[in-house]
Amino acid sequence: MPNEILVKTKVEYSFQSSAYSPTGNNDLSSGTPTTVDLTLDEGGTGLAVAEAINSDLLDLGATRPGRLDVTAAIEFFAAIVAGSKVSFYWSPSANSGVAVGNPGHPDGVDGAYTGDGGGTVAESVKQLQFIGNFITTDLQGVQIAYVGWFEPHQRYGQLIVVNDTATVICGTDDIESSVLMSGIISEIQ
Repeated sequence: MPNEILVKTKVEYSFQSSAYSPTGNNDLSSGTPTTVDLTLDEGGTGLAVAEAINSDLLDLGATRPGRLDVTAAIEFFAAIVAGSKVSFYWSPSANSGVAVGNPGHPDGVDGAYTGDGGGTVAESVKQLQFIGNFITTDLQGVQIAYVGWFEPHQRYGQLIVVNDTATVICGTDDIESSVLMSGIISEIQ
């Protein structure tokens, strides 16, 4: 009997704030994911237009999935134009030290990302691994969208989210906003 190469999802990482509390159908995980701090409301004021946030440093493990699928739930408190985008990037590193060896120089701790110190956010994200865009509808409230997938080439990394819309996202809280990375593992059976 010939072997088959099948795909399984086993590992999940949920990037979320400490106040995360999804309601209804807004929970993206299918199990108990590893949580990683990412506060999209940036201190209760929302993530402003053209501003960015980076997550805590994540250790994907010495053996890790070959591909990570990314889906996000983002709450929009104000009217949003359909077709707007929120951009997602990965800053990989072979080093476990926060802010060590990461392209674009994120600081390794959940908080505002302002670029590499010499360039703007728009300039600095060009040094990162692009994952994809969250494309909005005009729904005011929680929207869920598939962002994209990427291959993590290093053991460590940070998620960076850039608000490329014309509206503040997450407003005064982000309790229903999260980003889920699901590890896609190829298995020969």
